[in-house]
Amino acid sequence: MSAVGTVKLSGIAYELGDRCPVLDLVGDGITIDDVSELLERGVSGVAVLKQPLVEALSRCIERTLSSSGVPADDIDTVIVATESFATFFESDVRPDTDIFRLTRDRTFALFHDLGFHRATIQCTTYGGCTNFLQALVTAEALVLKGLSRNVLVVAAEKLGSSRSRFMNEAISLAGDGAAACLISARKDSGSGIFALKHVSAAPYKKYDINGDMAKLLLEMFRAIKSAAADCYDACNWQPSDFRWIILGDYNRPTSMTYGKLLGFPPERIFLKNVGQFGHIPFDPLINLADLSGEGLLSSIDKIFMFLCGPVSCGSVALEAE
Repeated sequence: MSAVGTVKLSGIAYELGDRCPVLDLVGDGITIDDVSELLERGVSGVAVLKQPLVEALSRCIERTLSSSGVPADDIDTVIVATESFATFFESDVRPDTDIFRLTRDRTFALFHDLGFHRATIQCTTYGGCTNFLQALVTAEALVLKGLSRNVLVVAAEKLGSSRSRFMNEAISLAGDGAAACLISARKDSGSGIFALKHVSAAPYKKYDINGDMAKLLLEMFRAIKSAAADCYDACNWQPSDFRWIILGDYNRPTSMTYGKLLGFPPERIFLKNVGQFGHIPFDPLINLADLSGEGLLSSIDKIFMFLCGPVSCGSVALEAE
């Protein structure tokens, strides 16, 4: 395979858990004070998946392949973005079982059973809320260098107890869901297809997670500015050139703060899903799908996607086709 000039993202499919009102979480490790703080920030619900995560993911994969017109045998690489090794398959295992290895082996078998007989299976997991970003960085490089024609990126997360959902420092809740999309060198254009103009990650400098919160925030802001500057410089675009910015849905004030910090006025920050389903690590991809599906994008509209995680942050520039 030879190197290509344009990489495209297409075929987004996602599935969320049932929306659970935050008040229903009181008593399972979450206090009424916790809920009050969440409601003050506009967090009113969280997605809770009752069925096995792998079932939701399999349906997303099927829809992505169908809408993209790419059969499983034409996928060269699959990148799984997840931290949910313990809940991926949800079968009873012995206490001494190595969950990571078991999930890896079962995931390999799953994709083989789904028809991915030629694909290399990879995983991004160290990025936390930027696992999807790390998957995009890898996928774009593979396609640009001609090492893969079609890369399937899948993302899936599912939590256990309500307490494990509570994101104290972010004042948010972690939600459940699955998603898939195709990164490829396809030539066509149309609704739901985006040219991937830039993707990059900016690491944080070393800090003490239990140390000075003010210093931590300053370091995060430095990295955010760096990631945005890299994107603007690479594309020769400024915030005014973008129709929308899409972010991780922690809570409404956080989205407004990030938007302002990155140079976007409130009316160009996509806020529809903020506070409705909790924060899902790949919710910028969900927001991109909703922007497209609800007719809020026109051809050649530019979209700035920003993701922020525990060890790095990063930016993605896309153009609707």
